[in-house]
Amino acid sequence: MQKGAAIAACAALLSMALVVEAEARGRSWNAGGSVTGPRGGTTTWQRSGQCSGGTCTRSGTATGPGGGTSSWEKTRTCSGGSCTSQGSYTGPGGNTWTQSGTGTYGNGSWQGQGTVTGPRGGQTTYQGSGGCANGSCSSQTTATGPSGGTWTREKSVTRNGNSWETDVKVTGPKGGTWTRDGQGTCANGTCTYGGTVTGPGGKTGTYSGTATYGQ
Repeated sequence: MQKGAAIAACAALLSMALVVEAEARGRSWNAGGSVTGPRGGTTTWQRSGQCSGGTCTRSGTATGPGGGTSSWEKTRTCSGGSCTSQGSYTGPGGNTWTQSGTGTYGNGSWQGQGTVTGPRGGQTTYQGSGGCANGSCSSQTTATGPSGGTWTREKSVTRNGNSWETDVKVTGPKGGTWTRDGQGTCANGTCTYGGTVTGPGGKTGTYSGTATYGQ
């Protein structure tokens, strides 16, 4: 439970990190892709979202190799450099985590914090910050579970015209690390991307996907 809540917290805050004024002006997007593990098992996923009048709604589903499906949804409202968010994540077994948070942004930087409550009432707290300059963005997030275990996530994205590269590192409470390296390109409202994911034992999987954006 602690691991699931901590990962949900990191995902919630990293999603808030994408809040920028351009997004709040209004747009929609759809994305889908797959992740293939080191043993060949594949998880497929779909996501979509829409922003209008300072409020953004997002939702998505993921189906694992065994057919189990998880889903999530989130609503975020921003005004005057401040944001509030609420969301939920439901795993394949039907257990649900809920999230609420606040954040501020401006001058190329952001910070946020909040809580994730598990199906049995245990709470994970998270906080993080990040910023962008000269075509590069970086962020750091920490999430502390009900038993005191802490997860950290570091992310960097470097853009060059219509292409980008990204690096992510997640460190668990016992020191195990997961890394994700990827790249992508965008043209005519469609983006394609892919890369590799490496777990604590050194085993590597791959991921790929596409996304479309509209006004």
